[in-house]
Amino acid sequence: YWTKSANPGPDSEVERAMDAEEKEYNDILRLNHVEGQDGLPLKIQMFLSSALSTWDADFYVKVDDDVHVNIGITRSILARHRSKPRVYIGCMKSGPVIANNESKYYEPDHWKFGTAGNNYFRHATRQLYAITRDLATYISANKHILHKYTNEDVS
Repeated sequence: YWTKSANPGPDSEVERAMDAEEKEYNDILRLNHVEGQDGLPLKIQMFLSSALSTWDADFYVKVDDDVHVNIGITRSILARHRSKPRVYIGCMKSGPVIANNESKYYEPDHWKFGTAGNNYFRHATRQLYAITRDLATYISANKHILHKYTNEDVS
């Protein structure tokens, strides 16, 4: 999927390249969302809602544009979990909750995690993760009541 850059302009090189790819392959989902660190949780929720209404898929996979994906291995991993209803797959991690408001990764809700130095719950890194249709449907249906942390991968 593709979201708007801050001010790309309709004639930017990136926009022209995206238009050409979309015309040739019809594989781009454009979201009306301006990129920004503080909007990452909203962006993934918009993607899931749009993807659910656009494609009937067993899994929805989010991959950053700088990540190389071995499609064959990814496909075989997902196939092993196809019969499970609510699956969340990715490279799992748990990292520190950043309480320093000078940091790019500052978490305004850091106090919810207890004392300083505590970690986020285990979650898939934002570079690549896959979720089942059931889980995507749950997130989409409940997006207004689900808590959004600073980073998309923990929200």
